[in-house]
Amino acid sequence: MKLTLLCLCVFGVCLQRLDFTESSGQVNDLGPSEKISRNRQRGETESSSYFYYQEPQYPRDCKDVYEQCDDQTESGIFMIQADDAPEPFNVHCNNSIDGGGWTVLQRRRLDSVKFNRSWKDFRNGFGFLGSEFWIGNEKIAYLTNQKRYQLRMDFENVAGETYYVTYDDFRISDEWGKYYISSLGTFIISDELKIEWCPANEIFSNETCERTCEDPDTCISATSRTESEQCVCVGDYLREQGQCIPLNQCNCFVDEKGSVLGEGKFYINSRCTRNSTCQDNQIIEASYQCSDHATCAERNGVRKCYCNPNYEGDGETCVLPKDCYELYVSGTRSDGVYTIYPDGWSSGIQVYCEMESNGGGWTVFQRRSSASVEFYRGWLDYKNGFGNKNQDHWLGNKYIHSLTNQKTYQLRIDLRDSASSSYYALYSTFSITDEADKYRLSVGSHSGNTGNDRLSYNNNKQFSTKDQDNDGSSYDCAEGHRGGWWYGYYYYYYSYCRYDYYCYYYPYGSYCRYCGYSNLNGDYDGSTRGTYMFWYSSSLNTYGCSLQYTEMKIRPV
Repeated sequence: MKLTLLCLCVFGVCLQRLDFTESSGQVNDLGPSEKISRNRQRGETESSSYFYYQEPQYPRDCKDVYEQCDDQTESGIFMIQADDAPEPFNVHCNNSIDGGGWTVLQRRRLDSVKFNRSWKDFRNGFGFLGSEFWIGNEKIAYLTNQKRYQLRMDFENVAGETYYVTYDDFRISDEWGKYYISSLGTFIISDELKIEWCPANEIFSNETCERTCEDPDTCISATSRTESEQCVCVGDYLREQGQCIPLNQCNCFVDEKGSVLGEGKFYINSRCTRNSTCQDNQIIEASYQCSDHATCAERNGVRKCYCNPNYEGDGETCVLPKDCYELYVSGTRSDGVYTIYPDGWSSGIQVYCEMESNGGGWTVFQRRSSASVEFYRGWLDYKNGFGNKNQDHWLGNKYIHSLTNQKTYQLRIDLRDSASSSYYALYSTFSITDEADKYRLSVGSHSGNTGNDRLSYNNNKQFSTKDQDNDGSSYDCAEGHRGGWWYGYYYYYYSYCRYDYYCYYYPYGSYCRYCGYSNLNGDYDGSTRGTYMFWYSSSLNTYGCSLQYTEMKIRPV
């Protein structure tokens, strides 16, 4: 709406017109009832007969101005004094509409004056009579209680169309009555077709943040508007089934929260003893209790039970995570190093968790990406682990044993060959025994795209290192392959030693031998036959010799 104008006209000593500027036309800060009357009889005493000042007789409204002063027929600012008003005051008279003599109570057209004001401001008036203003409830009360007045409201919409409505008997009470509208009279519309009447609880506005009971957190998009201005429900009203209702009447309104829950949202009370959930546009109440290892708190605007440090869970249940998968289920979604608590490790161990690929929840226990970490090591190093968890490392056989014997785990091996092509092998089960049994390997069925199953040949074999030979033969496979692995299957040939792509053979006298078809802990860049980090398969470049990358990780089945 571009313009609104509220005017009064009565049914039914001339003053010079005041020249207007914003300063001279400013509405007074103090109401007439608060000011001391001026222009009273002056002298030493009220009974003095020697000198007195004749108080002028002011018009009572703009109708009087229009009728009494023949030369004052133009609209402008004039001084009047309504009956019982303690002193005269300035008003804007509109003499250009419907016969003239209209006393303007309010004007809005430029949005230059703020109307969201206090009781005192609306009582005394504010703004500038030459532009936007509210004359003041105190003045309106004096005016409307001295005669019978007609109220006229003039409007202009964004299309430049003008129209008005009138009430034939308008009156308000004084401040003691809270300026109550005591009379309006008959209502008349100038042009029915130009007026858009808003339903109850709605306003005509260009507001784009209208909300609904079903989705109280989302504003209606401005792009969905068909007009720049229309009837909307705002503030403490939400739309439901085409109507605007107070938010406390929405089905998913929560008293303690003082707002409405969206579908599927929940609210936990201040003591964390009750959970209110909006389900199918109805509030579902349920009891709620924090775990012994949780704290009732509000974080990021959400109050609920939060697990204490090191514990994971939903707050009602909090446990120390046994592996990366339990961290993943509890909501952790970023790759990185985390502390887990496998059976037997109450103080926790640090592992690298792969959370962002391959379904997430993988606990990594081996990675090779460069020659920066030496893997030709002894038994204690492979038992306790070595390297950097964020980069190349071996977690440690004692930890791998604890991890793989607390649940049933699957094994995934990711490989990248010398041509930078990626492959993977997946084993349905994986575990190793304890140190007393030399960390013996157990794997299940194979799948993936490596083309060949190259770990099952080592199934049921014990772990060997350069200083502890457990391959079950008279040959030291760990030394020949320069790594720690589950060696054991061996053989020797003479003719095959002539072909370089049989990188898994290592020389033994005048013959060559091998202890398996895989060794992911060999030299990163093997320069001697049999010392390579390899996964022998015709599907990989150079038959899987000279791998660029390997990673071994587990996740519960």
